[in-house]
Amino acid sequence: MASDFFNRMAARIDAKFMELRETRDYLEGIVESSADIIITVNPRGYVYTFNRGAEDTLGYSRGEVIGRQVEMLFSDPHEQGRAKRRLRGVDNVVNFETHLRTKSGEVRDVMLTLTRHRDPAGRTIGSFGIGKDLTEENRLQEQLVHAERFAAIGQAVAGIQHALKNMLNALKGGAYMVGIGLSKDDRELLQEGWTMVQEGINNLTSMSTHMLSYVRAWQPKFDSVALDGLVGELEKIFRPVAQERGVGFRAEVADDPPPVLCDASLVHAALMDLLSNALDACVEKAYPEDETPEIVIRAHPSSSGSAFVLAVRDNGCGMPPEIRANVFTPFFSTKRSLGTGLGLALTARTIRLHGGEIDVESTPHEGSEFRITLPTDGPRKGMEEPDGQEGAGRR
Repeated sequence: MASDFFNRMAARIDAKFMELRETRDYLEGIVESSADIIITVNPRGYVYTFNRGAEDTLGYSRGEVIGRQVEMLFSDPHEQGRAKRRLRGVDNVVNFETHLRTKSGEVRDVMLTLTRHRDPAGRTIGSFGIGKDLTEENRLQEQLVHAERFAAIGQAVAGIQHALKNMLNALKGGAYMVGIGLSKDDRELLQEGWTMVQEGINNLTSMSTHMLSYVRAWQPKFDSVALDGLVGELEKIFRPVAQERGVGFRAEVADDPPPVLCDASLVHAALMDLLSNALDACVEKAYPEDETPEIVIRAHPSSSGSAFVLAVRDNGCGMPPEIRANVFTPFFSTKRSLGTGLGLALTARTIRLHGGEIDVESTPHEGSEFRITLPTDGPRKGMEEPDGQEGAGRR
């Protein structure tokens, strides 16, 4: 009877041991088959286990590492101390970026997740780290960044070359007319050619100024500004210019709008650029008898009250989708020799500096509306880069 009981207990213990061995082998198999680096370290900093993924990545056999200080694996031993300090007081450290050195001396970029290992009583019995080798991924990312930078430089150079070519053609045409006027003693032809030369020089100067403005670091001076007053100033300046070219102009401003934290001079320049473009769009269009050219500027708070909207609407020639999609791109211009292609790019930078948005709606032969939305309290801290290089346009 006692022997039967003993045999049954022995059989149960054997079964439990078998189950524990199977579980251990299963877990060890998972650790061994992982391509990631998995290392356990005892409380004194000596390597306790070193999986196959660590061997493949770092080039060491486990026999060369187990029982040695883990700092031997770090490219900079101080990083091991930094990792240890990060783990102090917590049980997990996620996405710890470090550099491990292979047996051959190559440095690998590794992202580690560190975990404190405790026994059932809660005492620390070591730590383990799971690392992913990001060296190749980082290399490819760096190549992509370089490629994008070269592409951007190429695009900028192509844009500059195109703009210069158009302006030089205008200068050549003016110079040719000046030459003909001189040879024929034709003062009218001479004057026309000289006017073309002056326009070409002015355009080159304007492009040079715009390029310097686009690349320089801007430091806007934010102040509480009543934008209804700013729009009023623009109306006084722009209405005579528009009337001289046969274009109507009116302003629609909300009563007693709240002040906006902005740089008044930069917003003034941005709106003036939009108004100038609207005027060109109106002059370019051939209007039917029942329609007259008109530009409208509107200024009002947003529905939420947290932003202020400035919109410039014209009923000019409008833009097809392929042009509308590129209007905020540097050096993109539809004005041939008359444009630098930087005006709207600078306007977009201005709005980005203010933490705002600019978007455009346009229909060919019907007109366009550029809409600026500025937060009344200015840009949120940390939201923008100091120089606001990136465009802020939406199409």
